[in-house]
Amino acid sequence: MVRSGGEMDSLGKDAMAPRRHLWAYVWRATLALLLCCVALVLVLRWHWRREFSRRIEAIRAAGYPATPQELDAWYKYPQSGVNAAHWIMEAGALYVEPSKEDWERLLPIVFRTRHSDPTDPARALDPDLMRLLEQYVQVNSTALKSLYDGAAIDECRYPTDLSKGAGVVMTHISHVREGMLMLCLEAVLHAERGDPNRAVEAIQTSLHVTGTLDDEPVMVSHMVAASGASVASVTLERMLNRVELTDAQLETLCEAFLDRSGHEGLLTALVGERCLTYPLFDSPQTLDRTYHDHLAPKALLEIYDGFGLAARDGIGYLGFIEECIRIAQSPVSRHGAGVEAARARWLRDRKSILFSQIGYGAHAMIYEATHASPREMARVLLAVERFRLAHGTLPDAIDSLVPQYLSSVPEDPHDGKPLRYKRLDRGYMVYSVGEDGRDDGGKQAPPKDARKSNETWDFVFQVRR
Repeated sequence: MVRSGGEMDSLGKDAMAPRRHLWAYVWRATLALLLCCVALVLVLRWHWRREFSRRIEAIRAAGYPATPQELDAWYKYPQSGVNAAHWIMEAGALYVEPSKEDWERLLPIVFRTRHSDPTDPARALDPDLMRLLEQYVQVNSTALKSLYDGAAIDECRYPTDLSKGAGVVMTHISHVREGMLMLCLEAVLHAERGDPNRAVEAIQTSLHVTGTLDDEPVMVSHMVAASGASVASVTLERMLNRVELTDAQLETLCEAFLDRSGHEGLLTALVGERCLTYPLFDSPQTLDRTYHDHLAPKALLEIYDGFGLAARDGIGYLGFIEECIRIAQSPVSRHGAGVEAARARWLRDRKSILFSQIGYGAHAMIYEATHASPREMARVLLAVERFRLAHGTLPDAIDSLVPQYLSSVPEDPHDGKPLRYKRLDRGYMVYSVGEDGRDDGGKQAPPKDARKSNETWDFVFQVRR
């Protein structure tokens, strides 16, 4: 049968109808899916920004600053108008730096880590080194006087503008470090000369100078202050090998080292770290690229922030810092594992283009034990010396120092166990197991050129008299 042209057109239209309906359905489904995606993005963006803002407001409600501007106002200037910072910074301006060669000879006198070449604190400095030390102290006498004047002032606030955020310039840090080292080297000089009074005054002033950073809410300031207490501890070991102190002098130094516990300084630094990092998550596209030199392109950051992803990352970061603050209130021996666990929980598995810009800040807590162990060992040295002065003999065990000279036996910041104490044929030792956590019985570090692969040792203080 032959069909007419009209019938053919009708059949063609009928065949195309299902196809048109299918495309209309696909288009509507695609549009609905896109609208759902847009709605989901808007909901997530609203949720992330709302939650980030809620956490920031909770910080403020707890009485803490949340932004760099608030942090700068929180770091108060002295109400009296007399500021120790002026004298300490003046000392920095007056400081006469030795040559590199001379400094490499002077620094090991007071600066030692577990990995340094071994030194003998009971041995007198050789004449050449003694002359170099005398020259160093003499040429810096004016700077030292300024430090002593500054240490007589209780209030301190360094002139740094924290409102600038993570890129804040802190030139005073080097002045504090120089001052601390000057005073510790001067303490050694007086001890070598047999002058305990001036040696005690110098080491006490050194602890005071580094303590001026305690209220500065920046992590690098806390680390310099903690390092200063470590240097003072090494200085004390040498001093106790060279001179005998009175009970009053020993008690004064006990209180000075106890004040350098670092606990409040660490909490203050974490509060500051949180504030200084706030702009990274609030408006990353506006950050100063001279400091954040590995930031993504500005256009990408605009999109990232527009989708609420910066706020999402900020929630994770705030959770991490809050957990670090809780960890900081626990014994130092738990800091390393605690921070690693917090980092894994809040940061490590999250996809972010911003986390790479987070400063070392809270992660520096992992190394807190390295600075804490010499300080705690110094407290034991002082307690032992007080016991010896009172009883005419050394204690048989560290427990004998409690409660008269120590409220409790200080723990080794590396393994959480009590610090180790041993009587020697002449004198005694106090030691920490160090970063490897292994007790080697008070074994001291061998010379660097004689160390074997996988060889371990402890961090040891000795008084051999």
